[in-house]
Amino acid sequence: MVFKQVFRVAFVALIWKQYKALIISTLLLIAFILLVGNVHEDYLTHSQLQEDSAGNGLSFIYKWIAYAFGVGAYFLFHFLRGLRPTKQTLKEKAKEANISAKDDNEDPFAAIRERKRLRSRADFLDGKD
Repeated sequence: MVFKQVFRVAFVALIWKQYKALIISTLLLIAFILLVGNVHEDYLTHSQLQEDSAGNGLSFIYKWIAYAFGVGAYFLFHFLRGLRPTKQTLKEKAKEANISAKDDNEDPFAAIRERKRLRSRADFLDGKD
């Protein structure tokens, strides 16, 4: 029973870490759409109570422009986020830079590799050649 709860918490933490930006931005988009819809509905109710329907057509245009803006901002955010290099690609680039830097510099172990025979400390103490 305890392992089941630990597994659930670990799974939720993994999902949250992986998809945090997507979850938050989607919730913000839904909240924005609901807010615009409620404001538009309030405006229509107000204009109906005032018996003035002159601006109703324009309010629908504003509502759909606001929807398009919100959805466009959502997709633009995720498009720009996808262009940003991830931590993994940055690590790979750093490794490649280290490898090329090592190739450019003098190899500190080149003298050891060129020896015909390697000897340990015990061989030196023994005095054997």
